[in-house]
Amino acid sequence: MAFPKCKRIIDRDAIARAKRDRCELCGSNYGLQVHHIKSRGAGGDDAPDNLVCLCYVCHRKAHDGLILREQLRAIVRRR
Repeated sequence: MAFPKCKRIIDRDAIARAKRDRCELCGSNYGLQVHHIKSRGAGGDDAPDNLVCLCYVCHRKAHDGLILREQLRAIVRRR
Protein backbone atom coordinates (compact mmCIF):
# COMPACT_ATOMS: atom_id res chain seq x y z
CA MET A 1 0.00 0.00 0.00
CA ALA A 2 1.45 3.38 -1.00
CA PHE A 3 1.05 6.46 1.12
CA PRO A 4 0.41 9.79 -0.58
CA LYS A 5 3.38 12.13 -0.46
CA CYS A 6 2.51 15.35 1.32
CA LYS A 7 3.51 18.70 -0.06
CA ARG A 8 6.90 19.62 1.39
CA ILE A 9 6.52 23.38 1.64
CA ILE A 10 3.21 24.97 2.51
CA ASP A 11 4.22 28.54 3.32
CA ARG A 12 6.76 29.75 0.76
CA ASP A 13 6.76 33.22 2.34
CA ALA A 14 7.85 31.75 5.69
CA ILE A 15 10.69 29.92 3.94
CA ALA A 16 11.74 33.14 2.17
CA ARG A 17 11.72 35.05 5.47
CA ALA A 18 13.87 32.35 7.10
CA LYS A 19 16.62 32.79 4.49
CA ARG A 20 19.68 34.60 5.79
CA ASP A 21 22.86 35.80 4.14
CA ARG A 22 24.97 33.32 6.14
CA CYS A 23 24.64 29.88 7.73
CA GLU A 24 23.29 30.46 11.22
CA LEU A 25 25.57 27.73 12.56
CA CYS A 26 28.99 28.10 10.90
CA GLY A 27 28.73 31.48 9.15
CA SER A 28 29.34 30.20 5.61
CA ASN A 29 27.57 32.07 2.82
CA TYR A 30 27.73 29.21 0.32
CA GLY A 31 24.90 26.78 -0.51
CA LEU A 32 22.34 28.18 1.91
CA GLN A 33 19.18 26.16 2.59
CA VAL A 34 16.32 26.50 5.04
CA HIS A 35 16.05 23.55 7.44
CA HIS A 36 12.99 22.47 9.43
CA ILE A 37 14.21 21.77 12.97
CA LYS A 38 11.26 19.46 13.55
CA SER A 39 10.78 17.77 10.19
CA ARG A 40 7.56 18.12 8.26
CA GLY A 41 7.21 14.34 8.38
CA ALA A 42 7.31 14.49 12.20
CA GLY A 43 4.65 17.20 12.28
CA GLY A 44 6.90 20.26 12.04
CA ASP A 45 5.53 23.31 10.29
CA ASP A 46 6.82 26.40 8.52
CA ALA A 47 6.70 28.55 11.68
CA PRO A 48 9.69 30.91 12.13
CA ASP A 49 10.78 29.14 15.33
CA ASN A 50 11.01 25.84 13.42
CA LEU A 51 13.15 27.19 10.57
CA VAL A 52 16.88 27.82 10.50
CA CYS A 53 19.12 28.80 7.59
CA LEU A 54 22.07 26.43 7.14
CA CYS A 55 24.76 25.91 4.53
CA TYR A 56 24.50 22.62 2.68
CA VAL A 57 27.26 21.05 4.84
CA CYS A 58 25.53 21.93 8.14
CA HIS A 59 22.17 20.95 6.64
CA ARG A 60 23.52 17.49 5.81
CA LYS A 61 25.01 17.18 9.32
CA ALA A 62 21.63 18.13 10.83
CA HIS A 63 19.91 15.39 8.84
CA ASP A 64 22.63 12.90 9.79
CA GLY A 65 22.07 13.65 13.49
CA LEU A 66 25.49 15.28 13.95
CA ILE A 67 23.88 18.59 14.95
CA LEU A 68 21.32 18.30 17.72
CA ARG A 69 17.88 19.88 17.44
CA GLU A 70 18.54 21.69 20.70
CA GLN A 71 21.58 23.40 19.14
CA LEU A 72 19.38 24.63 16.31
CA ARG A 73 16.62 25.75 18.69
CA ALA A 74 19.23 27.75 20.65
CA ILE A 75 20.15 29.60 17.45
CA VAL A 76 16.50 30.48 16.86
CA ARG A 77 16.11 31.70 20.46
CA ARG A 78 19.13 34.02 20.09
CA ARG A 79 17.74 35.82 17.04
